[in-house]
Amino acid sequence: MKEALHIISLNDGIPVPGSEQGAATNNHLKDYYLFNLAGGRKKIKILLPDIMLVRAVKGGHADKLLYLRGNVQHNIRGCALEELIHITGFLLQVNKQDLVSPDAVNYLEEDNIFLNGLSDNGKPLFVTLNRTYKKTFLDFFHYKREKESL
Repeated sequence: MKEALHIISLNDGIPVPGSEQGAATNNHLKDYYLFNLAGGRKKIKILLPDIMLVRAVKGGHADKLLYLRGNVQHNIRGCALEELIHITGFLLQVNKQDLVSPDAVNYLEEDNIFLNGLSDNGKPLFVTLNRTYKKTFLDFFHYKREKESL
């Protein structure tokens, strides 16, 4: 039997690793996770709510670039986008390579999501909202479409 991924999640009521199903929950735990840094054997402790954007690194199949609050960046390895969605419990997939935190969303202009407090060489950072993920993204924000086609 494959061992379950042991995480500390933002979702209340998730069993604590090593406890019986439903016995103890993580409501009292901090929302940190240890990620493997790319290019070495170091691990870094990240406060999950600080994650604003996750971008898959082109050419590095297992590498992801994490953008944290304060525009801090870390290159991590060994974590798929789907795992990050599960680990955090709040990241939204917006295209094949990007996950965004709802807290990071400043505004949406056409299919571009502009992000709060994140920049790339002094320019505001934005990601493209792919039509595959558009409905889920807009539904999360309870967006009411008026004669708009997805």
